[in-house]
Amino acid sequence: MSNRIYLCLAHMSGKEQSFIKEAFDTNWVVPLGPNVNGFEADLKEFVTASIDELETKEVVALSAGTAAVHLALIACGVKPGDEVIVQSFTFCASSHPITYLGAKPVFVDSEMDTWNMDPELLEVAIKDRIEKTGKKPKAIVPVYLYGMPAKIDEIIAVAEKYDIPVIEDAAEGFGSKYNGQMCG
Repeated sequence: MSNRIYLCLAHMSGKEQSFIKEAFDTNWVVPLGPNVNGFEADLKEFVTASIDELETKEVVALSAGTAAVHLALIACGVKPGDEVIVQSFTFCASSHPITYLGAKPVFVDSEMDTWNMDPELLEVAIKDRIEKTGKKPKAIVPVYLYGMPAKIDEIIAVAEKYDIPVIEDAAEGFGSKYNGQMCG
């Protein structure tokens, strides 16, 4: 089939190719080394530049946004049989880490302004899960789809009301800002 519509096309300039060549030439092809260290330092500066209280935070580069969500779910204590709320309009990688852990994704629809998780429907879903299962979801994963930040202040307000951690899947929101702060 010659007529394909690609999900995304890789953009490679000479600079990226030189970093790849350097990694192979110096045998730093595993997920660490001077290029990764430099990327993490640059990313930390980029993300924390405008927020003083973030200066003490660290940045860790992973192989994919899916890996980041997976580790965050583990850090939140998600186990087999737990439920995790995630928005329905997203890339499949947002829910895969939930199922990797044996947990069940509970999908919440989007609102019209950002196309991301609807904070009102989020609260409806939390109440529904508590009523039907007797327990609250273990985590909430809003996604910044197509670079558009979710209504995170409203989502966090709902999450705090029920004491549920929020994991921001900001992989597609890289470089976007919400209320003057870099996403993620």
